[in-house]
Amino acid sequence: MLLLDNPVQRYAWGRPDGLANLLGTERTGAPEAELWVGTHPRASSVVAGGPLAGMPLAQVVSADPVRWLGERLAEEGERALPFLLKVLAIGAPLSLQAHPSAEQARVGYAREQSAGIALDADERSYRDRSAKPEVLVAIDESFALCGFRDPGSAADLIERLGDPVVPMTGLLRVSDDPLQDALAWLLQLEAPARRAVAAAAATAAASAPSDPDDPWAWVRILSARYPDDPTCIAPLLLHLLHLEPGDPVHLPAGNLHAYLAGAGIEIMAASDNVLRGGLTPKHVDVAELLHVLRFEPGAPARPRMVERGDRTRYDAGEEAFALTVVRPGLDGSWISAVEPSLLLPLGRPASAAAGGELLEIGAGQAVLVEPGHRVLLRADGPVWWATTGRGADA
Repeated sequence: MLLLDNPVQRYAWGRPDGLANLLGTERTGAPEAELWVGTHPRASSVVAGGPLAGMPLAQVVSADPVRWLGERLAEEGERALPFLLKVLAIGAPLSLQAHPSAEQARVGYAREQSAGIALDADERSYRDRSAKPEVLVAIDESFALCGFRDPGSAADLIERLGDPVVPMTGLLRVSDDPLQDALAWLLQLEAPARRAVAAAAATAAASAPSDPDDPWAWVRILSARYPDDPTCIAPLLLHLLHLEPGDPVHLPAGNLHAYLAGAGIEIMAASDNVLRGGLTPKHVDVAELLHVLRFEPGAPARPRMVERGDRTRYDAGEEAFALTVVRPGLDGSWISAVEPSLLLPLGRPASAAAGGELLEIGAGQAVLVEPGHRVLLRADGPVWWATTGRGADA
């Protein structure tokens, strides 16, 4: 086992001390958006003790993939964890975005490589060859946009904006591909028309109640934050999800979504491929976003929650990852790490014992368990267990 220190991402949308309040780490007053646990090259975890102390986890795993990933993944050519575990503290809405399928990622990566676009260039959309499905489990009350509304229902809401959106509502009501054509119209507006739609949205939402279950409340918030961006009407086009603590949401390839507020545990395939559509100063590739999106109405099915004793597994049917929350108590609970596993306590210290080794896990720390080990967990609080889709036993 390896004890890990994990990097904090201080994006502008994070909450002040957001992760400190969730993890029990030191408060600084600065925005804290994400804790990353894994081997992602942008922000790898670091070994916190023992002979490998100070080494990036990505370097440790790539040097001995059979030990840390197991024979199956090593024989498949993996040299890093296939999943990335995060804690999110959402203080402001994130961008409107989607992620590609594995085939779309492979083709898009090759195309941008051939075009000579640097991997760290702002205009780069495909930074690797992998899909990026995700699951978020709320740990605070949270809100998200996810999946398209029925076209007729969306038109009924959007027509309240008046003249600037008449073409869009018409497409939603009569087009053969109403959601695709309406979104393409919105994303391809020229600057004056973009401003007109955004201004109409701000006016229509000005008197909306401060009710987070009302999509117009979010239109008001988004139009104030992005006053010239017509995608501030996304809450009228997409489903608004209200997640209570413990509620999950699955974001498969091609799903248009945005996190709005709250906090959660997120697990994803270890990819950095994001196609943005708006509500951001970052690069927006309209053509590629429209190419990867799936335009079926409805939010994706939530992960199946499998209860067994002191644990709950969130089963989204993904090969790359599985997520389980364990409540071991001070008497302890055994887990079997069939495949590489990350263990992350939330809010309270914990310990992990295996093979005569005992690790005390402090605030914000995690443990990597190599395959083939049984681990005795003790914690007066939840411990989140991330592994592959074949590795969870709950």
